[in-house]
Amino acid sequence: MFKPKKQLGQNFLINDSIVTKIVETGEITPDDTVIEVGPGTGILTEELVKTGAAVLAIEKDFDLITKLKRNIGEPKNIKIIHQDALWFDLSNLEKYKVVANIPYNITSPLIRKFLEGDNKPELMVLTIQKEVAERITAKPGSSERGLLTIIVEFYADAEIILDVPRKNFYPVPKVDSAIIKIISSQRPLNKDIEPKMFFKIVKAGFASKRRQIHNSLAATFHWTQEETKSVLTQAKINSTDRAEDLTLQNWLKLYDVLKNKIDKI
Repeated sequence: MFKPKKQLGQNFLINDSIVTKIVETGEITPDDTVIEVGPGTGILTEELVKTGAAVLAIEKDFDLITKLKRNIGEPKNIKIIHQDALWFDLSNLEKYKVVANIPYNITSPLIRKFLEGDNKPELMVLTIQKEVAERITAKPGSSERGLLTIIVEFYADAEIILDVPRKNFYPVPKVDSAIIKIISSQRPLNKDIEPKMFFKIVKAGFASKRRQIHNSLAATFHWTQEETKSVLTQAKINSTDRAEDLTLQNWLKLYDVLKNKIDKI
């Protein structure tokens, strides 16, 4: 039996009904191109292939690729790629979806890779750690809300589809999982935003989560309290709020106020 490699975050899904739910959520057609990150032993891969879509299965572990090929055979609509998914070149794809049970240890950088790049997926259906899924979908006022929440909100709409208890994986991990659906959006209000500048402001706000927003911004940008509170007043943000209390619209308004101060930030 193949021994999962802990250092690669290998926990394999073993419940067929969960696999069926993942594929259904992806709304996959034969015309789709689907990227699967970390196909493992192929339980999800096999079902993706059955949809008739073109499947790109990206696997970092060469030992697993051998087992994957043995398990699924050689269907014509799959390409198995031996590579770290974080380095995979997306530029040659026209349209694609991401459907995967991804390793916990690369969840945040992988989501950011797909959403922040120039060639974004139509949608992603991912099985990830439940706590991270809750962080991504956290509403204003929740202590779970953070930088990753705002990144996903800026580029997409996200919802938790199903909780997946840890017993559905081998080996059994120490945490529960959840299926999350992330649909890329083209919001008009975001088109004139310079993302690098925008997220610099957001990072500053979340630099000290327990502090009020005026203290976090003042400390990061070396402003006086008077300067900081003036900016927040212009943005119609309560200076005693914390970063977790702000909506995406609050951050966009703050960016609008600060964009002309870009050289000073």
